[in-house]
Amino acid sequence: MYKLLVISIDELWLKGKNRPAYFRAIKKHVVDVLTHYQDEVIPIKNEEQRLICTSEKGFNQDAILALQKVPGLHSIQPSRAIDLDLEKIIDEVDLELASMREMPRTFKVITKRTNKRFPHNSMEISRYIGHLILKKLPQYKLVVDVHKPQLVVSLKVSDQHIYIATKTYPGIGGQPFNTSGHLITLLSGGFDSPVASFLMNKRGCRQTYLFFYAYPFVGQNVLDKILKLVGILGQYQNGSKLYVLPFGEFQKELSDHIKPDYRTLFFRKYMLEAAALLKSRLKADAIITGDVLSQVSSQTIGNLAIVDQLTPAMVLRPLIGFNKSEIIEISRKINTHDISTIPHDDACAMFAPKHPVLRPDPEYFLSFAKENQVKYEVLLNQVLDQAGIYQISIDGKINQLK
Repeated sequence: MYKLLVISIDELWLKGKNRPAYFRAIKKHVVDVLTHYQDEVIPIKNEEQRLICTSEKGFNQDAILALQKVPGLHSIQPSRAIDLDLEKIIDEVDLELASMREMPRTFKVITKRTNKRFPHNSMEISRYIGHLILKKLPQYKLVVDVHKPQLVVSLKVSDQHIYIATKTYPGIGGQPFNTSGHLITLLSGGFDSPVASFLMNKRGCRQTYLFFYAYPFVGQNVLDKILKLVGILGQYQNGSKLYVLPFGEFQKELSDHIKPDYRTLFFRKYMLEAAALLKSRLKADAIITGDVLSQVSSQTIGNLAIVDQLTPAMVLRPLIGFNKSEIIEISRKINTHDISTIPHDDACAMFAPKHPVLRPDPEYFLSFAKENQVKYEVLLNQVLDQAGIYQISIDGKINQLK
């Protein structure tokens, strides 16, 4: 087990005067993750736009994997630290190689030098240490490959130490959690909305999840599926909540009063209105959806535009220009793919017409919405009052609050 982690921050150089605030936000998230996964107090210090974490017991693998999901981190490196003496590096590399289960055949050395007073530049250090590895560690039979090495020896030269690492865990990058606003994220059981949520996690958005549960027209299986999804997505947050709205009776009532071919469009309109009402209650900033342009009938440019006219909130659509194959690829990377493939009942499909409208009549759509504004706002607030609420912890565990 390694007793030292070197955590590099992503995009911090962009922040200018806001850099200290962003650094504090990242540090808080890292502290919360390590406090949860390590049975000890972890000292963390700032060192030249990096976080240096030390553990007396050693960092467990669960903690490192959890850090990979912290927005704003570029990489996590389990490391060894020595003083500013290049000759000592070779002993640490020897220890690293001796501990490996599978011996690499090729290697390269990469050096980053923030200590500009150090007498050698990064290229010189990399070349020299590469030479020492070949000369002093011939028993490992390593060969230099600067293009596709099996082993990368990473050196970071700071004002006080040289940090040596042979394994790098990539972070998701982006912005620190809760620095880019609070969003209401509409979740369904498909591929799109979880991926949209993940992409906005990377942009530092705090998220409250919202699911429209069409009970009694659908069963428990769809809610179970949503809980599994938020259990994964919540690990990118530092504490989040899921609101489950009982929406089935509202959909049925609405379906009885509108043209059948407009049902899907009106469902979308009132789902966004409910999300906007929740946004106001929670003092959030905007709404996230998994819309993809022209993927289905309700996501044509005309349908999106007319619904947006009546949505009293900003709607963010991070997937709007994605291909389905690109979305599925991301879903595999974030481990939501297999959950999204589980079959579930879909009340929108149950109520949906055979031929949904593609070019809505603005006069009909807007006049119905205006004439029934008060009625449906009252009903939506009643639905919100009846919402089930779930707390998602930093490790994805779920606790029902209401």
